[in-house]
Amino acid sequence: MSLAPGELVALAGMMGSGKSTVAGILGRLLGRPVVSTDARVEARAGKPIAAIFAEDGEARFRALERAEVAALRGPLVVDLGGGAFCDPEGAGHLLRAGRVVFLDVSAAEAARRIGGQAHRPLAASWVPLLAARLPRYRRASFAVEVDGLAPGAVARRIVDRLRAPSAAERRPWWEVER
Repeated sequence: MSLAPGELVALAGMMGSGKSTVAGILGRLLGRPVVSTDARVEARAGKPIAAIFAEDGEARFRALERAEVAALRGPLVVDLGGGAFCDPEGAGHLLRAGRVVFLDVSAAEAARRIGGQAHRPLAASWVPLLAARLPRYRRASFAVEVDGLAPGAVARRIVDRLRAPSAAERRPWWEVER
């Protein structure tokens, strides 16, 4: 599963999984620029995500997010918004452009990490949202369980998986013993 020079590496997962922090570390380890789809959406809309949800609705946010995902190219590390990989068109583009890593976090760990962050519009519905998104996250190239791991350890595990091909990598990650 060796990473090609032009491939991107995208981090998918629920809020609280550590995508933003891990992306920064992973970018340094791989020597690649890091981009955040949420930051790009906010820049395009000229307002924070919470304001987009409140003023324009989730459908508008998802349309902006879809456009940002479709524009991703090249050797990047991408911090995806929690639902970005759940869009079939976006997921297909990301999987063709490189590798998608699902950062698998438990509800308890995510709750501890995100607390009462009001800027996360979907935080209150985390558990049912994960249940709905999990089948989509299973399309990822592979998963890394993040509970109890420091962000640097998560990033190093991703690098190890990207650089060390194995027979297990050819099967879906949820069928491989972890």
